Amino acid sequence: MHVVIVGCGRVGSRLATSLAVYGHDVVVVDRRPDAFANLGAAFNGSTVVGVGIDEDVLRRAGTEHADAFAAVTSEDAVNVVAAQVAREVFGVPRVVARVNDPANEENFREFGIATFSPTDLGAAAVISMLTLGHVQVRQAMGAGEVLLVEFPVSARRAGVAAAALEIPGKLRVAAVLRGGIAHVPGGDFRLEAGDTVVAAVRRDLADSLPALLGEGETG
Repeated sequence: MHVVIVGCGRVGSRLATSLAVYGHDVVVVDRRPDAFANLGAAFNGSTVVGVGIDEDVLRRAGTEHADAFAAVTSEDAVNVVAAQVAREVFGVPRVVARVNDPANEENFREFGIATFSPTDLGAAAVISMLTLGHVQVRQAMGAGEVLLVEFPVSARRAGVAAAALEIPGKLRVAAVLRGGIAHVPGGDFRLEAGDTVVAAVRRDLADSLPALLGEGETG
């Protein structure tokens, strides 16, 4: 998986080195060349010097074929613009942004950008936000123990009860979006192709969620 990370401070460098250890192709962008020292000598990814909201800089980082993108600088204004460019200009399927001031979080979400607070989440939870296939992580709750996720319903799952997706103590269906209307499913609520399921899932189950849902629900 090709991942572009904007910002190489404490958060960005830790995220980059963790992803690289997992075997992902990681490119880190920062306007300060000295920031890359945070990556350490063992980092086997790539670095690009430049401003993370500059389209030319992001092209040099290979953002046009990125599978995931994280904007994690200490400046919320930079993060939201970089994330928007990644989504809207380059069409990156999974985009997350660091939010430093809680007052800005709602603004990020209005743009459809998944957010995280570095004070609340560790690198492992953020990696899950970037690597869960087409399952979209919308919010991490508490200290990241529970993730709020969305995933589409495929044709082969049509007619299945929403309750059948649940795993006691690990996954709970919170709502089903259908035709722009949100439903809280009862025991007899049946899924239809094109529905979007909103669920709360335990963090330690998140990495295996795409496989549990089956190929149809993750892509």
